Amino acid sequence: MLSMVPLMLGISALVFLLMYLSPGDFLSEARNSKDISPEIVKQEEIRLGLDKPWYVQYGRWLNSVSPVKTNLLLPESERGKHSLVYFGSPDFGYSWSYKIPVTELVGQRIFPTLLLALASTFLIYAVSIPLGVLAAVKRDGFFDKLSAFLAYAALSIPYFFLALLAVLFAAVTGLFPTGGQVSILHDFLSPAGKVWDWVEHLILPTLVLSVGGIASMMRVMRGNFLDYSRAEFVTTARAKGMGENAIMFKHVLRNALNPVITSFGFAFAGLLSGALLVENVMNYPGLGQLIYAAIIKQDQYVVMAGVVIGCAMLVVGQLLADILLALADPRIRLEREKAPTKAIAIFPASAALAAAALTWASETYPAFLEFLKSASFAVLIAAAAVLCVLLVAGLGWAAVFFCKNLLPQTLRSPRGATALAVLAVLYAAAILAPFLAPYEPTEQCLDKSFHPPSAIFFKDGSLRVQCYRQSDPSIAKYEPIEGESLPLKFFVRDEDSNYKILGLIPFKTRLFGVESSQPDARVYLLGADSTGRDVFSRLLYGARVSLSIGFVGIAITMVLGFLVGGLAGYFGGAFDFIAMRFVEFLMAIPSLYLLLAMRSALAPHFDSAQMYIMIVIILSALGWAGTARVIRGMSLSLANTQYVQAAKAMGESPVKIIVKHFLPNVLSYLIVAATLSIPAYVLGEAALSFLGLGIQEPSASWGLMLAQAQNDTKVLMLGFWWMLIPGIAIFATVLCFNILGDILRDIADPKKD
Repeated sequence: MLSMVPLMLGISALVFLLMYLSPGDFLSEARNSKDISPEIVKQEEIRLGLDKPWYVQYGRWLNSVSPVKTNLLLPESERGKHSLVYFGSPDFGYSWSYKIPVTELVGQRIFPTLLLALASTFLIYAVSIPLGVLAAVKRDGFFDKLSAFLAYAALSIPYFFLALLAVLFAAVTGLFPTGGQVSILHDFLSPAGKVWDWVEHLILPTLVLSVGGIASMMRVMRGNFLDYSRAEFVTTARAKGMGENAIMFKHVLRNALNPVITSFGFAFAGLLSGALLVENVMNYPGLGQLIYAAIIKQDQYVVMAGVVIGCAMLVVGQLLADILLALADPRIRLEREKAPTKAIAIFPASAALAAAALTWASETYPAFLEFLKSASFAVLIAAAAVLCVLLVAGLGWAAVFFCKNLLPQTLRSPRGATALAVLAVLYAAAILAPFLAPYEPTEQCLDKSFHPPSAIFFKDGSLRVQCYRQSDPSIAKYEPIEGESLPLKFFVRDEDSNYKILGLIPFKTRLFGVESSQPDARVYLLGADSTGRDVFSRLLYGARVSLSIGFVGIAITMVLGFLVGGLAGYFGGAFDFIAMRFVEFLMAIPSLYLLLAMRSALAPHFDSAQMYIMIVIILSALGWAGTARVIRGMSLSLANTQYVQAAKAMGESPVKIIVKHFLPNVLSYLIVAATLSIPAYVLGEAALSFLGLGIQEPSASWGLMLAQAQNDTKVLMLGFWWMLIPGIAIFATVLCFNILGDILRDIADPKKD
C-alpha cells in the first residue's frame, strides 16, 4: 500500500497544476467587480497565497496535509511560531467559498457519499454474482439471453439520463422523494422514522448508481464461471465422481470469484465519479456535488481534498479486495510489502520536478518562456500532422480489414445485422442533418414554448399537420384547434437556408415542411423546447457532435495505444519501463474529476467548434492508456515468435516489423476494443455537456439538450417527455455499439466453441 503514496502525490500535483493553469482564479469575479478596489483584491491575493507560483502553493498544501511539517513552507509571518521540523495534525486548508475549514466541510458531505457508495457496492455484488452464476448455468437458455439483453441495456444508459428518469418517475408516482437526503420534517420524526427517511431518500440514488455495475459485474461473473467450468481440474473432479453441485461451488465458483473480488477496489473508487452525476441530478448533498461546485468556483483546497479522498477510496478498496481475495482463495496469502515500487514512484517525482524547473525557468528568464512557447507550438504542429497521417492510414486499414474479415460474419448474426442497421441510420441522419431537419437548430419561436409533438394524419389524399393553440401559457398547455390543419409537403424549398450536402454541394431544399401564409407555422415531430426550437432538428444536428466525437476520439486512442504499446513491447528495457509507468499513472487518476479539471483549465471560453476539438483531445488523452497496456502485453508475446525473430535476423527495421507483423495480429483486438470503447466517448461528451462544460449554446448536442431538460423544472413537473428523447438516442447508440462489440469479440475469440 506504500506504493500508492507517490502515486497520490503525482495525481495531486497534476490536478493542482491544471487548476493553476486555468485562466483566472477564485478572485477573478472580485477583480471584475466595480465595487471592490484593486488594493483589497491584492490583499486577498496575498492572504490566500495566489500570488505565489504553483509549486509554492502546492508545497504549502502538502505541508498542511502532512503530519510532519516544516516552517520553510509557511508564510513568513508564521515561520517564527514553529521549529524547522515539527509535528501537527493534517489540515486540508480553508474553503474560500464556504468560509469554513475544508475538513469540516468534507465531514458534512462525505457520510452521504460513502453511504451511497457502500449501499451501491453491496447491491452490485449481492445481485450480480448470483445472476452471473445462474446465467452461466443456464447458458444459451431463456434466462441467459434475457439477462444478456438487460445487461446490454443497463450498460448503455447514462447515469445522468437514468437519474432524470428516476426523478421523473418519483415526481409522477409519488412513491419516492424526488431529491435530497432527508425530508423537511426529518428533525420531528421518531428514531425509527428518521432511519426510514434516510433509507427512503437513498433507494433511488442507489438503484441508479448500481444498475451499470450490476450489469458489468454479472457479465464478468458469467464469463469467469464458464471459463473455469471447462478447466482441466473440473474434468478431473467429474472423472473422480464428485457431485456436480460440489464441483460448481467448491471449485468453479471460488475460482470465478477471484477476478470479481480483485476489481472491488477500482469499482468502489469508481462509484465516486458516478456519484457526481447522480448527486447533481437528484440533488443529493454528497461529496461529488461539492467537488463539482468547487471545480467551477476554483476553490482549490476543496478540490484537492476530493482528490485525496478518491485516492484513499482506491487504496481502501484495494486493501479490502486483497483481504477478501485471501479469504476466498486459500492459495493466496497476504505478505507485507517491503518498499514502494520504483515503477510507480519514478514518474510522479520526475514530472513534479520537471514542472517546477520549467516554471522557475520561465519566471526567471522571460526569453526562455517565449522560446519554449514557439518550440512547443512547432512540436505540436509537427506531431498533429504526423498523427493525422497515421489516423487516415489506420482508419483505412481498419475499414478494409473489418469489411473483409469481420463484416460477413457479423451480418450472419441477427443481432449484429440489426445493430449495424440502426447505427447506419443514425450516422446517415447525422450526415444529412441539414436536409432532414425542417428548421435550423437555433431557429426560435418564443410563442410556441414546449409545444407538444404535432399530430400528423391522412385526410383528403394528403398528409396534414394538426394546428394548436396555447390555452395556458403559465404551464405551456396546448389544445388542438378543431378543423384546422396544414398540408405536410415534401422536398420543400427554403430560400433562407444555405447549407451544403456533405460539405460540398450547395442545397436549399429540405425533406419536409408545412406550407402556410403564417410565418410562425411549424411542424414539430418531436415537440419544441423552452424557446420554441424544434427538438427533432436539434436532435439531428446534435447527432453530428455526439456520434462523430466517438469515432474521432477512438481513432486517436487506437493509434496512440498501438504506437506506445507496440513500441514498449518491442523494445522493452527503459522505454517499456517509462512508458508503462506513465500508463499506470494515467489509469489510476480519477477520470471524471481530472476530466472536469482539464476542461476548466484548458477551455473556459471556447466556442463550440473549439470545444469539440478540446473534448476529443481530453477524452483521447485519458482513454489511450488502457489500450496501450493491452497492446504491450500482446507485443511482448509477438516479439518472441519465430517469424519476428527471423525478421530481426534479416535486418528489417523496427517500424517495418511493427507494421508488417505486429499490426495484423492485433488489428482484430483493436477493432473490437474500438467498438466497445466508442460508447465511453459518446457518454463522456454527453456527461461534459450535461454538466455545462462541453458544447455550449446555441449549438446542439445530446448531452446539452438533456441538461436543458434537467434545468427547466417544467419538464419534470409537467411531464414534457419529448425533452428526454436525446437520452433515448444516446441509449440506442451505446446499446448498438455494445451489441456489435460483443459479437465482434466472439468472432475474434479463438477459444469460442
